Amino acid sequence: MPLCLCLFLLAACGGGTTVTSGHPTASRTPRPAAKQVLVLPNVGAQDVTTLDPAVASDENSLLAISMISSGLVRLDQQLNVIPDQATWTISPDRKTYTFHLKSGLTFSDGTPITAATYVYSLTRALTPATQANEVMLFFGNIAGAADVNAGTATTLSGVQATDASTLVITLSKPTEYFLSTLANPLAFAVNQQAVSQYAATNWLHLVNGGGVGSGPFMVKEWQHNTKMILVPNPHYYGNHTRLTEVDMIFALDAHNAFQAYQGGQYSFIWSILPSDMNAARGLSGFVSQTQLQTDAIFFNTQTPPFNQLEVRQAFAQSIDKTALAQSILFNSAVPALTIIPAGIPGYQPNLKALAYNHSQALAALRKAYPDISKLSPITFSYPNTLVSPSVARALQQMWQSTLGIPIKMVAVETDAYNYELAHHQIQFGFEQWNADFPDPYDVLALNLVSTAPGNAGQWQNIQYDQLVQQAEQTSGAARLDYYGQAEQIAISDVGLLPLDHQNLAAVIPSTLHGVGLSPMGLYFGDWSNVYLLSR
Repeated sequence: MPLCLCLFLLAACGGGTTVTSGHPTASRTPRPAAKQVLVLPNVGAQDVTTLDPAVASDENSLLAISMISSGLVRLDQQLNVIPDQATWTISPDRKTYTFHLKSGLTFSDGTPITAATYVYSLTRALTPATQANEVMLFFGNIAGAADVNAGTATTLSGVQATDASTLVITLSKPTEYFLSTLANPLAFAVNQQAVSQYAATNWLHLVNGGGVGSGPFMVKEWQHNTKMILVPNPHYYGNHTRLTEVDMIFALDAHNAFQAYQGGQYSFIWSILPSDMNAARGLSGFVSQTQLQTDAIFFNTQTPPFNQLEVRQAFAQSIDKTALAQSILFNSAVPALTIIPAGIPGYQPNLKALAYNHSQALAALRKAYPDISKLSPITFSYPNTLVSPSVARALQQMWQSTLGIPIKMVAVETDAYNYELAHHQIQFGFEQWNADFPDPYDVLALNLVSTAPGNAGQWQNIQYDQLVQQAEQTSGAARLDYYGQAEQIAISDVGLLPLDHQNLAAVIPSTLHGVGLSPMGLYFGDWSNVYLLSR
């Protein structure tokens, strides 16, 4: 959804390439290094804001949480849901999910994890006092969720523990993407005792043995604004890591972090800036992966001039997306012809998009306004943290040189921009979507249905709404086909103008095994397979 930052530490999907380091090319097979301490830069973070999986929404906090906590399920390299702490069965009407927990599950302090743990964890996430980010997006279709979230009920009727190892979740309606939502940290197991102990301070005083999570690591030391030291969780139910320690270094400035890696301070580097991309490509171990993310432009379709299709088409056909991605973003992004990025089920690369065409753009504008001088003033607004000055200048030049009209560009502080976005105060502007879970519902339903909260441009199309509704009433290939038809309408009608899909770049040297990239961020997979090799 728009302007939502969220990191899932998953594997690569079918649309991209996962690159895993540590495969030797020389005849001598490298041996594991004697010292197994991974120095991991948390790029873009001054600190971890929270270790509460129900509250965290920024990718930097979620990086730490994914190492400390875990849940019922996770996603594999193709973004299929696979068992983590539990296996499951689904009823014929697709409304009841029965989970069977593994035996011997505990938190890092030895506290048992049972089905009742998940009744508590899911109920807590939905409780208003928790203030979980977008919790109804994930769990709104669980029976009784709306009542708990509204504060009118304290018992989540759709989640029951029939015995210590059996959890039954009942939905109010079939939900194709429900299992995927359970791979999100919102659904991770939370230790009720730890919540009682640390909640008052947002878990910022977590110490070794705190028992907050059930993941492969636990916190040994936390030097705020400097680093977090993690060590293996002795109670972890999975294969134990070979690493003896992970030093997570907070690296707020991405450029400085890249230079620090070059100086030998980190085991690898990721989240490389476009301005450092050319230098990074020259380093051994450079990898890049297109993300499940879309940068886009929206138009306020309820007021002139963007209430006219031809004007929206004119602006769309004035943008040279290839030049923008290659020359301005240094190939740190790929041009977006579709709203759905590659890797989301239902991605259709052959949809008909409006291509860059100078003459057609100008003709479309003149069809709507034969006398261009009568066009009202146009202002493009964008958040100053997500759009660089060079990108803003490039867009302005493309529009003005093609259409022959002045475009005022306004950079807005992020919080102020989000307020203006929510109150539909922007004439046309920038929007960024990042996947909450890999499903077209997360993109097309939540951002472009007429009544959707993420519909920044207030675009309305009855046929589009009907197709999305039909999609959510069916399943499988038929569901994806409905979404494909809906997306084509949105693109043709310029309900949203996709610009690019960002790449995540990293340098992962051959001395580090088992780390790569996925379309949703860093990919560690099974931490028992992550280790350092001798040089």
